[in-house]
Amino acid sequence: MTRMIDQIQARLDLLQLTAAHKLAEAGVDLAAAPAALAAARAAVADGALGYALLIAEKSA
Repeated sequence: MTRMIDQIQARLDLLQLTAAHKLAEAGVDLAAAPAALAAARAAVADGALGYALLIAEKSA
């Protein structure tokens, strides 16, 4: 999960360098990204955010 958050940050950083005007046109608030990413990292560290596996079985 932490790796995914790091990849999101790297992609946003790259987009900020290469396509900032397109992000602004799309309404993406890059100033909010650091706080959102930090909150996601904290949730992972606290165990509140992670992966789950759900399995369903059809009854006979």
